Amino acid sequence: MSCAGPALPLPSAPVRRGLWRALALAFALLTLDISAAEEPPIIARAREYLGGEEVLSRVRSLRFIGTVNSFSGSAPPVSLVLTYQLPFQQRLVSTSPAGVEVTGLDGEVGWRRVHEPRDLRKWRDETLDAGQVARLRAATFESLAFFRGIESVGGRLEHTGSARVSGVACERVVFHHGENLRFVRYFEAETGRLVKTETEDGTSVVEEGEQRVAGIRFPQRLVTSGRGADKRASRFIVEFTQVQVNENFPVAQFARPAPAPAASAPAPATPAKR
Repeated sequence: MSCAGPALPLPSAPVRRGLWRALALAFALLTLDISAAEEPPIIARAREYLGGEEVLSRVRSLRFIGTVNSFSGSAPPVSLVLTYQLPFQQRLVSTSPAGVEVTGLDGEVGWRRVHEPRDLRKWRDETLDAGQVARLRAATFESLAFFRGIESVGGRLEHTGSARVSGVACERVVFHHGENLRFVRYFEAETGRLVKTETEDGTSVVEEGEQRVAGIRFPQRLVTSGRGADKRASRFIVEFTQVQVNENFPVAQFARPAPAPAASAPAPATPAKR
């Protein structure tokens, strides 16, 4: 599996957004009926390693359930439920002592709802900008594509040669979703196993362990390294406790929810009786 997906909330907004972005770029999988004639042979090898064409071509949705912990212990644990569904639907629910945050994508619409930690009946809504929506769409595509079909969404694939990662001979392939949005993947040359993923902002994701669900190899955990908005190094471990394949999720789950209710206006004072 190639991973890319978000996780929130954390104590401060910069750290929270940095982790959201890192994880949003941490899950990679979606298969379309696109000719693979021009793709480098390592892509077919990688797909075979994951489970093979017959299995991967049937994937229409994925749900990852797990937890996020910082290496330093400076941030409280975060539980997450991350759902992807064709064609471009994504929903992340992350829960921590700081509260509950829900991020969604419904086609071209991206949104976020942050609940108050002491009263979940209170929340604030955010509309995601075009850049954030583009990133969510790329992450959703990658999370369901299993490395194939990027041309169908206006992207391109570039095989840039060989490299050694942690002593492993790899082939380096860049998945371009735009000038400033790309996934750089290092596949083990012999087996096609994904060794490492990097993004344009310097975030790296390494997969560890293995679990098989519906005939597909998924990692047990992701080790995500990067820098937050404050330029300080950060490192997180995403541990998957459950993976669901091809569940049917109601489309309403991904739609932008109704706006938060406005505060009630104070009732007019009752005139004093004379």
